[in-house]
Amino acid sequence: MQDDSIALPPGSHSNILLRLSRDSLVELALGWLDNVPLCQPHRVGDEELEPEIVLQYILDVRDVYSNYQLKGTPKRAIVERMVYVDWFRGFNMRQAADIEFQNIFDRPLSQKWTASNVQIISTYNDSNERMPIFHAPVFMKCLQRSLKSLIGSHIHIVQHASLPVVLLRIQLHEFGTKFVANITKMPTARHTYFCAFPTSALCIFHTPFLNPYQKILRECIETALSTPGYQVQLESSSLTARSLASLVQLRTTSRTATALGGWSVYANDEVDVSPLASAEAVVADKLARLDEYENDNAARERKRMKTIDARFGVRSENVDDDVENRGDNQEGMDAETALDHVEYRLEENYDDEEFDDSFIPKVRILFEGSHVFEGIRLLARNGLVDETKLPAWMTGELGVSSGVIAKGQLVPR
Repeated sequence: MQDDSIALPPGSHSNILLRLSRDSLVELALGWLDNVPLCQPHRVGDEELEPEIVLQYILDVRDVYSNYQLKGTPKRAIVERMVYVDWFRGFNMRQAADIEFQNIFDRPLSQKWTASNVQIISTYNDSNERMPIFHAPVFMKCLQRSLKSLIGSHIHIVQHASLPVVLLRIQLHEFGTKFVANITKMPTARHTYFCAFPTSALCIFHTPFLNPYQKILRECIETALSTPGYQVQLESSSLTARSLASLVQLRTTSRTATALGGWSVYANDEVDVSPLASAEAVVADKLARLDEYENDNAARERKRMKTIDARFGVRSENVDDDVENRGDNQEGMDAETALDHVEYRLEENYDDEEFDDSFIPKVRILFEGSHVFEGIRLLARNGLVDETKLPAWMTGELGVSSGVIAKGQLVPR
């Protein structure tokens, strides 16, 4: 088993703590005080005290943080108490993992995530699609065993606070497989890797593979997921997003995952009338729809707006909001499906009549913003683009963030 008590340099996570909310800081501190002796607060001096004295000291510290929550104490004061008073010798590996997980919960746009499809290669020549068996403790042990001979690591697994995924944090260390009692240098952010395992989906979500260490980690994850006779391989997909909720919405077995864009009206029960609805309600709904299509300018404008909503999908928010002025923590505007970076490569074949030849120009289309498809929707609402001529890959209906366009359609590559 790994050693969660390995100490990190003092003050190594102060900046991340300052980004958390006051309630999250208090929740973290109270959780650590419940996890004694692993996260026990530090005391000046090395003398051993009676268990009753230690217990009373921990209870007193708990009262301090409970009062912080009741009195609305500023965040900076709470962080200074945590860093310079109660854990002045530095947080351990378990506490560092808790802090970074809480940062993901509080600031869901703080990490960039990508989806990888799980491909299963069977040696039994059976064609049945098979879900890989994922049990968090078993997977953690298998992954530790695979990494042990290659690189030092610390692994921590938690259930996501609000999404149906199991989160995995892996801290890689360059200085060998054996940890020293105290780490004098904090591992860099590029050596911290996050992975999310959704329930009932043939894919996993993870931070991008950017360096050789994380490529080694990818192979170890494949090995840990594999079973005798069934080899697992991770295949990169065409979807990357800043929000983990975006990937959950677009790639899991939820009702809306295969009903994006204009098809979302079916997923949200906004087209078909329930067979259990009363006759009066059905008649009233049809009369209301007829009144909306009067031959006047206002009715035509309402019809145009309905066409735009049909192309981009129904929303519960006000579409006139200015998405460009929203911050990372403002998740109004359909945060579940927000994509901030969308890029396509055009491979259209053009004929040159003068030289009786054809060629394919190299053209890339890049959209960037806090919510790419919502921005295109606002352009359509303002009359700057024709909503009837927009292809599906520009409305978010296909649920991808990159791909190749040929003859106006997204083609697999």
